[in-house]
Amino acid sequence: MALTMTVSEDAAQHLGLIINQQREDDTQGLRIFSRGGGCGCSGPSFAMGIDAPTAEDNVLDVHGVRIIVDPVTAPTLEGASIDYTEDDLMRKGFTIDAPNAQPAEGGACGCGAGGGH
Repeated sequence: MALTMTVSEDAAQHLGLIINQQREDDTQGLRIFSRGGGCGCSGPSFAMGIDAPTAEDNVLDVHGVRIIVDPVTAPTLEGASIDYTEDDLMRKGFTIDAPNAQPAEGGACGCGAGGGH
């Protein structure tokens, strides 16, 4: 599967700094992987880390950032976008908007966030 993703220029700049500080060699990049179904109806949760690709991985170069995605996570991240955000409360971090991410089976919210229950 030929994976396509977008990375904002701001996210690419911040990711590039992190990757260059933490990687041990030039083969490593940013691995994005699914941490399971997330909480109830929120869909999957993603995590990131510095890693080297395996033969099965999808490897993309977006704005100079090497992104590595395993074949199980790839369909969920197809067409996803990564951005870097900061708000007035000094919170900052990366967001992944994955349009193919689906809520957990059954669509029931299991985290006490039910609509008025």
